[in-house]
Parts: sequence; structure tokens; C-alpha cells
Amino acid sequence: MINLIKKELSYYLNNPIGYITVILFAVFSNFLFVKDIFLVGSASMRPFFGLAPWLLMIFIPALSMRIIAEEKRTNTIETLLTLPISETQIVLSKFVSILLLVMITLLLTLGLPISLSLLTKIYLPEIIISYIGLFLLSSSFIALSMYFSSLTKNQVVAFMVSAVAIFFLLVLSTDFLSTVLPKFIQDFTNYFSPVYQLQSFVKGVVDLKSIVYFLSLTVFFLFLTVIDLEKRS
Repeated sequence: MINLIKKELSYYLNNPIGYITVILFAVFSNFLFVKDIFLVGSASMRPFFGLAPWLLMIFIPALSMRIIAEEKRTNTIETLLTLPISETQIVLSKFVSILLLVMITLLLTLGLPISLSLLTKIYLPEIIISYIGLFLLSSSFIALSMYFSSLTKNQVVAFMVSAVAIFFLLVLSTDFLSTVLPKFIQDFTNYFSPVYQLQSFVKGVVDLKSIVYFLSLTVFFLFLTVIDLEKRS
């Protein structure tokens, strides 16, 4: 597994596309955060954590779209499946490699709370818990994107379907739905929205229900990806 993780990481770290994707996320995150400070007058990290899921909606599918689709397109998936490792180990190796890359990307945003601490007093535990929530959300997005990457040989299709699926999950808790759906339905759909589940972390609260939600979503899509690979073996 370790060798496969290194192989996947080396692809991104030795490929301009990997650097471009990571840098673009960092640039957009920093720009939008600075905009809120100087134009809106917000001296809080909450706008960043509120915006991050929408940026990750594009960033994570962009990183994950090739992870299995490219293997199928080049037929290297058949070689991979003949190695003395299980389908579960293959999926977990690919999942961990992208998760590590996302962690590196999130580390690049640590300049935001550092900069904010120079302007005003911040509550450090709240920032840490918010990043933990963002990490859990990212893991669920990666698992979902990997599953859709496993269903096609076309990277663009994998990207589009993953981004659209994540978008629909995100809008489940938006104000738009509250205007067209009865409140009891809105309360039900809220639970399935990553944005809604992230809110408790952003407030500095570790909510067990939210942890279960993100872990369940991650395990569910990883399981589906393993099942898809097992069909080919």
C-alpha cells in the first residue's frame, strides 16, 4: 500500500497539473478571505470555512477525476488488479494519496488565521476544530469523487458528475430550498448537506452526529468503489 500511495503522490508532485490545482485553491482562498477583511470588514475565519466547501466542490473532483478513470482508459487497472493486494487496499491507497495532497493544500491556508491573529484576537480551539471539520468534509468529497471516477474512462465526465453530485449535496441547506420546500422537508434535507454538518465545527463544537455523517459518507462511497473494482477482477 505504501508503494502505491507514493506512486500516486509522485504523479501529482511531478505533474504541473497537481501544482496548478493546489496553487489555484490557495490563491482563491486567500483572495476571497482578504476581500472579506478589507471590503466587508469581517475579521473572522467563518467566511472562509463557509466558502471552502464550494471551492472544494471544484478542487477535489479536479484532483480525483483521473485516479481510477485514467487507469481504466490506459488499461493499467488490469495490471493493478493482478498485484498481490486486494481491491480494498488499492482503493484505500488512492484515497490516502489524495487526502494527503488535500491536507498539504489546507496547510497552505494556515497563513489566513496567522494573518488574522495579527489584526484581532482569535479563539485558536475554534480554528482547529473548524479545520478538523474541513478535513472530514474533504475526505467525504474524495470518496465520492473516486467512486464516480471508477464508473468511467473519461476524466472530464468523472469531474463533471462528481462536481454536480457535490453541488446538489451542498445546496440541500441553502436559503433557496427554504423558499420552495416546506420547513419540515427542509429540516430533513439539511441533515444530508455537508455545509449544514460543517456548521457545528465552524462554531467550535465537535458534534458526534456530524462526525458520523462525514465518516458514513466516506465509507459508503469507498465501499461502492471497491465493489466496482471487484466486478473487474
